[in-house]
Amino acid sequence: MELMFAKPEVGTPSGLKASAASTRLFKGSSFRDMLPKLYTSPFETIFCPDTKQRMYCQLLFGLIQRDEVVKIGSVFASTVLRSIKFFKNNWKELCSNITGRISDWITDSGCWNASSSIVKPDPELADLVENICRCESWHGIIRRLWPKTKYVAAVCTGAMMQYTAELEFNCGGLPLVGVYYEFVPVKEECVTETRYQAEFRGVSHNDSLEMKSIDEDTEPVDLVNMKPARCFELLVTSSTGLYRYRVEDVLMVTGFHNNAPQFRFMGRQNIALSVDMERTSQADLLKAVIEAKTLLDQLGFILS
Repeated sequence: MELMFAKPEVGTPSGLKASAASTRLFKGSSFRDMLPKLYTSPFETIFCPDTKQRMYCQLLFGLIQRDEVVKIGSVFASTVLRSIKFFKNNWKELCSNITGRISDWITDSGCWNASSSIVKPDPELADLVENICRCESWHGIIRRLWPKTKYVAAVCTGAMMQYTAELEFNCGGLPLVGVYYEFVPVKEECVTETRYQAEFRGVSHNDSLEMKSIDEDTEPVDLVNMKPARCFELLVTSSTGLYRYRVEDVLMVTGFHNNAPQFRFMGRQNIALSVDMERTSQADLLKAVIEAKTLLDQLGFILS
């Protein structure tokens, strides 16, 4: 059950079409072919222009196929959390739809046709979902609604860390797995595909984790020469023209698996909020949110 939302393309001044990377992926013919085999959401719900309708229908399809769901996710943790909040506000109507009636406000033809093809009266499932949702606490609601789920997949690092505590509450012990950050190694024998080489340059940071490159002229290091507890920025060289391109992602070496370093994503360089003289880094903002939440929890308030 992957929550997928394609964004509309925009036109550039030169007349080219620009879109999010995920939208390009969703439009690919290979993705469309494998969609019904691997995912609960039909193609029409991904490209529905109405945000509410596509969220609602993807959750409806996920509920109807709950016994087949083994993974739940989206690109970002915030999207998964937003879908759970949406579900909390609409579960009664979803149960009504499971009994065989599609809501009148589902007016998008694609969503309507896709829903009509799968929605069949299932009062037993509707009662089950209703009993789960009427419980006093929603702790572990994901695990209870989709009992065969093995993990929740989403980006939970960097700016998304502020959502992990609430997401873990809803997961009820399910692992949170970040599957969207990966390196592509060089394959010398593969000449028909784009090849990448990842290198790293040391980064220094102060207590606020405002990160800066040590020296532009410093020679990059490869995986073999990385040190634990050190921060590095990622440099990418590709056969299509990038040469030591500064991605500006900063990673900290947290340990080693055999001889391969393991990383924790720290954040982005040059990301700062500046309203009037001050500079607030992404890490500072996250720290403030976490500390504010800790204080408010003691008072019984929820930071929204």
